[in-house]
Amino acid sequence: MNALTIIYWTRVLLGIVAAVICTLFNELVGGISIFNGISIALLVYIMTYYVYKSQFLTKVEKRSKLFSTGVGAYFFSWIVMFGLFFTLVSPTLAITSPAQRSTFTAGNAVTIEAKIASPFGVSFSGFNITTRSPNSTLIQLTETSPGIYSATYNVTSSTPTGEWIIRVQAVLDGRYREASVTVNIQTSP
Repeated sequence: MNALTIIYWTRVLLGIVAAVICTLFNELVGGISIFNGISIALLVYIMTYYVYKSQFLTKVEKRSKLFSTGVGAYFFSWIVMFGLFFTLVSPTLAITSPAQRSTFTAGNAVTIEAKIASPFGVSFSGFNITTRSPNSTLIQLTETSPGIYSATYNVTSSTPTGEWIIRVQAVLDGRYREASVTVNIQTSP
């Protein structure tokens, strides 16, 4: 196999490696800007030039071929795989309490608990999570531990009966997220 073919295909693979590095960086830091991602991709690409220069300088016609071979394939594989990995590991919002179809009556306290985490269990802090009461009053959930947000609503005799869809909302990494459960409010047990 000729040197330029080896350089080309290893750059395609290194684009994927750079995407993995960007995704891991995002998981560890809890957010990554496009400029940080591009900087990491450029750094990996430039490092490959020096590695290839030491390995293949005598095997290519022009030194510039070491830098330019596979540049498009590298960045294309990086952007596609980074988008894919970023989507797969992005944080999700889930309601952990109350359980779906729970029933509450006057005098009950409804504890609303939501969790923000990645599929790998990394918790995300510092978000603004809200929901609405059956009376349409805004309820602000507060962070009780990393990635866990909670609020309590007291059911009273004036609380409307029937189904209450508890819908929590947040903006995570610039994307709107929502989770919901349906509970029943009854006048008497």
